[in-house]
Amino acid sequence: MVTGKENKVQAAIQAALQEYCRGHSLQLFPPYANQQGSDLRKYCGDLFGLVDNADLIALEIKELDVQRRVLPAFDPDQHEIAKQFERLGVPLAYAYAAAALPYYEFPHPDRWAERTLAEVKRSPPTPLPNGTPDSANHQSMLDWLNGAHGTNAAGLFGRVHGAVRSVDELRNGILVLLYGVSDQTLAALSADDIVRVVKVLERSANLSPADHAKLRQVLAASADVFDRFASRQALQRPPERERDGPSW
Repeated sequence: MVTGKENKVQAAIQAALQEYCRGHSLQLFPPYANQQGSDLRKYCGDLFGLVDNADLIALEIKELDVQRRVLPAFDPDQHEIAKQFERLGVPLAYAYAAAALPYYEFPHPDRWAERTLAEVKRSPPTPLPNGTPDSANHQSMLDWLNGAHGTNAAGLFGRVHGAVRSVDELRNGILVLLYGVSDQTLAALSADDIVRVVKVLERSANLSPADHAKLRQVLAASADVFDRFASRQALQRPPERERDGPSW
């Protein structure tokens, strides 16, 4: 979550994206600090965006101490969680300002948004293994936006039959569903099945045995991708028997 100077970096990134993406459809959603975390109903990053209903932006924003070239607020535990999402294919990345940003200048210089995004570095979690980023080898946000990066959200949202429609719905549970469950499994589900799964993920911060059993009824073995969000001990017990069929 952003704190202190990181708020300024986030404000600069948001403003630059809004200006640079004029003429494009752009949604931006910055969760509040109390909405962020590793639970299913929380958000795994500081800023989420959707450009032209396709390119998905998911950023964990940090402030770089330019003199020491370190990220003072780098959190190893948070980094491990970020890597778990990365392994699922979620395009979550760290973003930090590698130099003074033109956004902070007053009045704004020419092409300030483009130049700001050129100074913001973007790195997936694995290529940023600690609090000392290798800035020279990290792509800029500008290059990422203008490049081919394989995060077409339109296709992802289409796989869940319209049950997910906007950036503010991209809580951790939905991200795991979109990226962690196979295309083949999702393609075989009906719209009603998808709605049932989404309802479980939207109401549960951590899965109870009954929640997990409901997901397994629809997703079968693919429900195992949600195991880290449930109690291991609880999942070792047989699921509670439903008397009148599943209650969704």
